[in-house]
Amino acid sequence: MIRLLHVDDDTTVLELGKLYLEKSGELVVDTARSGYVAKTMLLTHTYDAIISDYNMPECNGIEFLRHVRKTDQRTPFLFFSDHGEEDVIIDALTSGADFFLPKGISVRSQFIQLEHAIRESVMRRRAEREQRKISSVLRTREAAVRSTLCPLALCDTDGRIQYANPAGLAAWGYADESEVVGRHVSDFVVSPGVSPEDILDLIEQKTWIGQATALRKDGTTFDARVSVSTMTDEEGDPVGFIASFTDLSRQRRVRMELESYVGDIRFVSEKSSEFADLPPDDDAFLFIADIVSTLSPEGAVVLISSMHNDRIVRVEAVRGPSQVLAAIEGIFGRPVVGIELRPAGEDFSAMLPKAFIEIDGGIDAITFGQLPPGILEKIDELPFGKVIGTGLSWGGKVNGITVIILPAGVSPGNLDVLDLFVRHCSAVLHRRQLEKLLKGTANLPAK
Repeated sequence: MIRLLHVDDDTTVLELGKLYLEKSGELVVDTARSGYVAKTMLLTHTYDAIISDYNMPECNGIEFLRHVRKTDQRTPFLFFSDHGEEDVIIDALTSGADFFLPKGISVRSQFIQLEHAIRESVMRRRAEREQRKISSVLRTREAAVRSTLCPLALCDTDGRIQYANPAGLAAWGYADESEVVGRHVSDFVVSPGVSPEDILDLIEQKTWIGQATALRKDGTTFDARVSVSTMTDEEGDPVGFIASFTDLSRQRRVRMELESYVGDIRFVSEKSSEFADLPPDDDAFLFIADIVSTLSPEGAVVLISSMHNDRIVRVEAVRGPSQVLAAIEGIFGRPVVGIELRPAGEDFSAMLPKAFIEIDGGIDAITFGQLPPGILEKIDELPFGKVIGTGLSWGGKVNGITVIILPAGVSPGNLDVLDLFVRHCSAVLHRRQLEKLLKGTANLPAK
């Protein structure tokens, strides 16, 4: 069905047009006797095409056309007018008209021509609209395929890759699609083998899900879960298949990291309970150093220090590789435990919050710039990287310092677990301090 708006100030033309154009039963014609009335009708109705006279009072055809084209560039606009001069036709077509048919004597043949022009214009516009819709859908689908994190490859019926999305290229270690397009899928699979007969079987099965060992560009392999689905045309004939992949090695790695994290949490929970029950005479700082060292990356050096009189920082416990500790003690010429530093005017609460942070300045910062240049240079020659630290804090102030000196190029992956343990240790140390004060008060002689 095609719905038309016919605009003409001649009532006879409108009546004849409606009679001839609606005869087939495929066209419905609304009429308007002026451009002004037509503008009003366009506010409440949508038409597949508009037919207009050129010379009309109040608003001529060109003015009406320009009004329509301000908001609608696609609805076919056809002129059917007594004015057939060349300059009028050029003016109409350059203003956005799709067709110009001069009125003549033969009414029947004119309306046949007009109906043909209407059908052609409407069908062309509908085809263009459908093409835009299809293009939009294809662009959306292409964007979805390209942006999905799932590795995908589209192959023809011979098993040759026609397209691989960025995730698929990354999974196989390729940077450009041209490196894989045209190659057979067997170039990317170690096992099971993929023969031409296997491709035919895959297409006939319509779908297949299984596991395979895939081959990356650099020669390394990875285990993958593969899902294959046949692609067909409108007649149902196979045109190829789409294969999606899931890197199982990545899943296994994530699972292992999760299991390690859960293990660390369980370990911290157990050791926190042990620390809470630690006898008063046992070395609490050494216990903390042992657990923090266990949770730290291999090769890290852990230092636990206490604060005395709010001004003296004393190293209470050290843990790390024996060779590294021996090298440090050789540089200092004495054991590290027992070293005291007296920083001037440092705001420890701001410097060391209740969570591990990277300490700018590294070794020089944690020793408050008090190491002689010669000693600092020798320590800097050791294979150290980042320095992270946090405070053992309670009562609104820092009462101790936990420092981890990491090996070069290494970062801890479980800072939240370390934070959890250190916060628990701070609470226990606070409790032990209060118990000691209470015990001392209880031993005072009565007045």
